[in-house]
Amino acid sequence: MQWHDATLPGRGVQLHVRRVVDPPAPPVLLLHGLGVGGLVFQAFARRLLPHLAAVAPDLRGHGQSDAPPAGYAPSDYALDMAELIQAGLTPPLPVIGHSLGALVALDVADLRPDLVTWLVLLDPPLDRELRNPEIESVYGLRHAPPGELEAYLLERNPGGGKLLAESLARLFRQASDAAFEAMLDTTRADPPIVSQPTLVLQADPQRGGVLGNAAAHAFVERLPRGKLVKIHGATHSLHASHPAEVARAILDFAGYSSEPVSSR
Repeated sequence: MQWHDATLPGRGVQLHVRRVVDPPAPPVLLLHGLGVGGLVFQAFARRLLPHLAAVAPDLRGHGQSDAPPAGYAPSDYALDMAELIQAGLTPPLPVIGHSLGALVALDVADLRPDLVTWLVLLDPPLDRELRNPEIESVYGLRHAPPGELEAYLLERNPGGGKLLAESLARLFRQASDAAFEAMLDTTRADPPIVSQPTLVLQADPQRGGVLGNAAAHAFVERLPRGKLVKIHGATHSLHASHPAEVARAILDFAGYSSEPVSSR
């Protein structure tokens, strides 16, 4: 699998984009969660081949993309993605988003339905009764003495190991304060109800998932073409904790159920 790095325009910003160029396949836009970057999809992207080739941008204020002082609502990121899709891809195309990226995916599909064929939302933070405590903790520890954020991340995910904790800590420290502050704001609007086929993959609330059962069912029941799949035992980053199950659910949803999933 070969990746290519590029810079594409967003709405008034320049965005760093990594995409799979070999083997060739139809593109799928992968949108990461808060504080990290497109790099977090590197291992998972292999599981979507040979059917879908990942395009994984760093959202504004994340990774190597521009970090303006303001503009971190989901709709701001969505307008960036609309510009990026039109500048560097061939729409319409599918969009997969994790956490914050899921909110962005919903807004892209709502604001520019002509650009999106189908959606997959990975543990979207749509449950007003179930907040993610890690956001506030990571936000504070980003400015703590060296080692404290790494220790927290290792404690939260001991199976990931020290190298993963160090890698995530670097990404979290690189992200904009304003991006975290926007997600800490609890006054976000209700999510849009989109018409595209939409798969919601729910993590396990007992393992840190941020979408409870009642909220998951209520949201999907409002979608004209929605489907809910719960990945039992999965953490909030379910594409990392249960990549094979997540990839199979996505490929089944996209109509590739008879084909094998690529190995890591």
